[in-house]
Amino acid sequence: MNIHKIFLVILMGLTSVAFAGNDQSADYLFEKGNAAYQNENYSEAIDQYQSVLALGLESGSLYYNLGNAYYRTGAIGLAILNYERALKWLPNDENVRFNLKLANLTVKDRIDPPPEFFLFRWIRQATNLLSSRGWGLLVGIFIGIASIDIAILIIAEVKRLRTFLKYLTGISVVIVIISMAGMIPRHRIETGKNVGIIIHYSVQSLAAPQEGSTELFVVHEGTKVAILDKDGDWLKIELIDGKQGWIPADDLGII
Repeated sequence: MNIHKIFLVILMGLTSVAFAGNDQSADYLFEKGNAAYQNENYSEAIDQYQSVLALGLESGSLYYNLGNAYYRTGAIGLAILNYERALKWLPNDENVRFNLKLANLTVKDRIDPPPEFFLFRWIRQATNLLSSRGWGLLVGIFIGIASIDIAILIIAEVKRLRTFLKYLTGISVVIVIISMAGMIPRHRIETGKNVGIIIHYSVQSLAAPQEGSTELFVVHEGTKVAILDKDGDWLKIELIDGKQGWIPADDLGII
């Protein structure tokens, strides 16, 4: 599995391209993790990547490389968790999708999802074409174009030019609406905390959030679940086939 060499960090809505050149900088830790990975010292790579996260910084490349390192150590649940996190940042990255698919092949639980209506599938695929930042950029660009068109339209006297500007403004407005429709759900996906991955080999789901409660079913490492509720150190989860139960929060990594 390859690792990403480019480290992009989103900080306060802007792209940060460099950090201080001391030993504690994110760039230094990230490259140190990459070097450890290349030397097949995967535990050291994990430590370095986690050190970057401890600084409060994150990126798709960081989560992708961390997922690769966990995969190499056999920690499939943590590998899938970090691939899923990487996918939030890099929804169209072929390497992330391929490695996630590869890791999911090793998951013990084989739960068939209910059939998805084709229209919903198309909408989901369209939403994933860009990140929320990408959709937001389109919104800004075409709002700007529409504003310029309207300003020129007010003072333009040539009929052919006015007709052209009206069409261009209409197209820009349509693109803004479509981009907003993509940006809002994409932002919810990227910032949502209602989906998680089982990170321990075998977890017993219970009927209530307490030890000794009735055992319902077992879920295994790498299984993706929805989070419905929280009660202290317990989480209520739902599988894609509709089964629900309570598990300890420590057994789940939130995407």
